[in-house]
Amino acid sequence: MRRLAAFILAALASCAAWGVALAQDLQSVPVLTARVIDQTRTLTDAQRADLEARLAAFEKAHGSQIVVLMVATTKPEPIEDFAHRVGDAWKIGRPGVGDGLLMILAKDDRRIRIDVARALEGAVPDLAAKQIIREAIAPRLGQGDFAGGIGAGLEAIFKRIEGEVPAPGVRPAEGMRADQIESWLMIGLVALFIGGALMKALLGRTLGSFVGGGLAGGIAWFVGGSIVVGVIVAVLAGLFLLIGRTSRGGQGTWLPSTGGGYGSGSGSGWGGISSGGGGDFSGGGASGGWGDGGGGDGGGGGD
Repeated sequence: MRRLAAFILAALASCAAWGVALAQDLQSVPVLTARVIDQTRTLTDAQRADLEARLAAFEKAHGSQIVVLMVATTKPEPIEDFAHRVGDAWKIGRPGVGDGLLMILAKDDRRIRIDVARALEGAVPDLAAKQIIREAIAPRLGQGDFAGGIGAGLEAIFKRIEGEVPAPGVRPAEGMRADQIESWLMIGLVALFIGGALMKALLGRTLGSFVGGGLAGGIAWFVGGSIVVGVIVAVLAGLFLLIGRTSRGGQGTWLPSTGGGYGSGSGSGWGGISSGGGGDFSGGGASGGWGDGGGGDGGGGGD
């Protein structure tokens, strides 16, 4: 038994050491200093300045923030994982909108990644990103025209984003960020459970259920800004409370669990999520290659 325990401990220690070594070998995320960052020095100063100016003009006109990053390699990790780390670190996109997009080129790996923040997944879905890589970017990169490939890809992205996101100064969904909405929804859910149980105890099952549903509908109206949504939530919540099982004393038992449920105080629940005011890069986009007949070969879809 002792030998087995010693073997398990040794295996865990080896895995931990391997993980630390791998993490140390990962490519570092560069500091965000410009809209076009070329660590390979492939682009000339004039080409980089032209792309930078086009991105700045588009950002000023439409608000969406797009950044191009050229690196030599992303190894030992795939370009998708590297792009996710960059997105998490940079958090590009407007506060309250989160409309950021990354175009990453790994020159030595001959790989491209278009990583799309959640707010832009409707304008640039995975299939569109794959098509842009395959038809606009990859053919030019295969000819050695990096500036042309990047420019063509950006123009295709510009066309898809135009008219799909709010212009600068427009507050989407009452200007509330995704993390704020999730926090309010969590509060509303807890209020539904606790408030509904109390209302049923004080006013009786039927009246208490409808009063609790009305409170839930009011919260939904406040968060979503739609009276229709508020009415629907009120009706559904009222029915939910009405059919919910009750204890012998008539008090509802729809309460949050204290054993690892909604009330966890670990700081890792919904209330602790913060996007930093930028885009939530949750995996939307596509990847591809060039010079080997490869176009877009798929990308992790967002949630």
